[in-house]
Amino acid sequence: MKKTLFTLIALMAVMTIQAQSICGTWRMMQPVVETSEDGSFEAMTGTYTFNEDGTFAYVLELTESSEPAPTMALEIATSIEIKGTYTLEGDQLTLTPNVDTYKAEILSLSMNGKVTDNPMVKGQVRSMLNSPEFKAQFGTVETDTVKFDDTSLEMSDGEQTLNFTRFATINN
Repeated sequence: MKKTLFTLIALMAVMTIQAQSICGTWRMMQPVVETSEDGSFEAMTGTYTFNEDGTFAYVLELTESSEPAPTMALEIATSIEIKGTYTLEGDQLTLTPNVDTYKAEILSLSMNGKVTDNPMVKGQVRSMLNSPEFKAQFGTVETDTVKFDDTSLEMSDGEQTLNFTRFATINN
């Protein structure tokens, strides 16, 4: 009985240490860029903040560009933030986002290489970002396999692996 109790306490301590060691802010090491045959592209980078209380915040910065054209090339940069809870059991990280915390904003809009404040295009982008269908893709529970140490975090969903680096905390 004593041995079983000791083993259980040791296991709980290891799980607590693991859960706390992922705490902090992690930024994607390199943007993920997908280019289409027509010359359009999508680039994304993200930042996770894992808190000791089991909550997280994720900020996705997404830039999309239309096909380069002589009459109308469009590039839109957006930021999407969502918060939720997480659990870490062994190397399995489960993220449970709360879609009610979803926030999206347009960072910049350019047409033909020039920054613009076109209200019609911004309105269309805002409508798309805030549509229930678009928001829904950020509300899905996700379980990833993770590997991490003091400076790097690797998250894999089985199809794609993303690498993050820990933001340093500067103490005075």
